[in-house]
Amino acid sequence: MRVAGFMVKKGYRIIFLVTLILGVYFEALIFFYFQTRKISEVLLDDFKIIIAISDKADKDKIIKEIISVKGVNGANFIPKEDILDQLEKEDNELYISIRSMKINPIPDIIEVKVDPLFVGSIDNIVDEISKVKGIFDIRYKPDELLALVHNLFYSRFLSLVIWVSILIVSFSVIIAIIYRGFSNFLNSLLDSFKYFLDGMLGAFVGIVFIYLTIYPIKYLSILWIWPELIWHIVTLIMGGLMGWVLFQWKKS
Repeated sequence: MRVAGFMVKKGYRIIFLVTLILGVYFEALIFFYFQTRKISEVLLDDFKIIIAISDKADKDKIIKEIISVKGVNGANFIPKEDILDQLEKEDNELYISIRSMKINPIPDIIEVKVDPLFVGSIDNIVDEISKVKGIFDIRYKPDELLALVHNLFYSRFLSLVIWVSILIVSFSVIIAIIYRGFSNFLNSLLDSFKYFLDGMLGAFVGIVFIYLTIYPIKYLSILWIWPELIWHIVTLIMGGLMGWVLFQWKKS
């Protein structure tokens, strides 16, 4: 009886530790995924290709041709007067200096938004836009573009790893169900429900660990996105199911 009791306690500890690691791993994944996704949204919203057009150019025709370029998500015309009004708010000295000139040197511009799927092909987009008549200058921030491209890559990579992790856990559960038999699954889950709860407990401790590790340093970043509740529930369910799967492997 002592040996049996010892093995039961050992089984609980193993399941708890494994699901604790799973909880820490998965919570860290989803935390960084939501952070990178939010940063990508901010960078993408701020990133624009700025196009200066000549005074006599047909802005409507230029915008129509720009929008037809593959990878362009939209174009917005901004007249020089609006740019000057904005400059008055941001740099009054420069505004006064420009106002003192006989001719306003600021050109009309068009802000071009890029489709997130095509930010890596920015050179091709700029080359196509440069062929449009009436444009005399094209500018964008290369450092901002580099940060955006890398952040989009990290976000998509983390998304892939998250879904692969869910797939692996789901596959493990399916294999265990097939081994036990579909008709015995519910009875088996009820019989070993304490192991399911033990797995959920391990995952829950993993969630708390990540939160307590990250929360104290949240003020180091102006962006702070904590995953939605549904993702924590997914972590708990995955922990519980893995606890049940580990118990089935132990029995076999």
